[in-house]
Amino acid sequence: MKNKWYEIRAKDESATIYIYDEISSWGITASQFVKDLNATKAKTISLRINSPGGNVFDGMAIYNALKNHPAKVTSEVDGIAASIASIIAMAGEEIRIAENAFFMIHNAWAFAIGSSSDMSKMAETLDKIDTQMEKIYAKRTGLEQDKVRQMMADETWMNADEAKEFGFADSIGDEIAAAACSAFDLTKFRNVPGNLNAGGGRAEPATERELEKFYRDGGMSREMAIAAVAKARRVYQRDADEAEAKEVQKMFRSLTDKIKEMR
Repeated sequence: MKNKWYEIRAKDESATIYIYDEISSWGITASQFVKDLNATKAKTISLRINSPGGNVFDGMAIYNALKNHPAKVTSEVDGIAASIASIIAMAGEEIRIAENAFFMIHNAWAFAIGSSSDMSKMAETLDKIDTQMEKIYAKRTGLEQDKVRQMMADETWMNADEAKEFGFADSIGDEIAAAACSAFDLTKFRNVPGNLNAGGGRAEPATERELEKFYRDGGMSREMAIAAVAKARRVYQRDADEAEAKEVQKMFRSLTDKIKEMR
């Protein structure tokens, strides 16, 4: 699935969909996913998920497309179904989770630039998104919406047993090798279980694509992000002078603080 966050494999009357990356990464949006899904005439779909989440609006569109598809959808959490990926999992008529996999739910995030009016509008939008997600979780799990609301506010991570206990999964499957030790960078979340964070944290330097996305999440334009990545590359290669190195460090601290404020 190089350069693509999903793959659809159809054969006869069945299909398997893999969502194994950040939703809407690689510049591919939900519109392409929905187009490919609607072209699938399968009567049964196995939806396999190992994703840290992604674009909330695209995730909602994917959830609705799966719910409206005539096929019987079974969701299978192979590694993590975090953030909006956990909403997509709710589209399954049956939800199975691997013994060593995780669910995570939390309130919606967003970055906004503009006046106080712009910020207020974004806050209102996030509140509406949170309410919509609460309803989806509550309907699927049978939990009271107030309970779901608190779980989302707390950024709740659930192992397989907890996911089944709370109704986010119907059954627990066999352990999948290295499923919980995904390659995702989960440092943007605040309550990642220690064993998962240890497996999922990156030991190698971030890629330039990851750095650029980090900068852009902090509110930079694409051009500014590319320039920042170039500076970071020079620091990593020890080609930057002391002043430039300090500038990059300051930039990282500033952007990290902005991201933390949105949690």
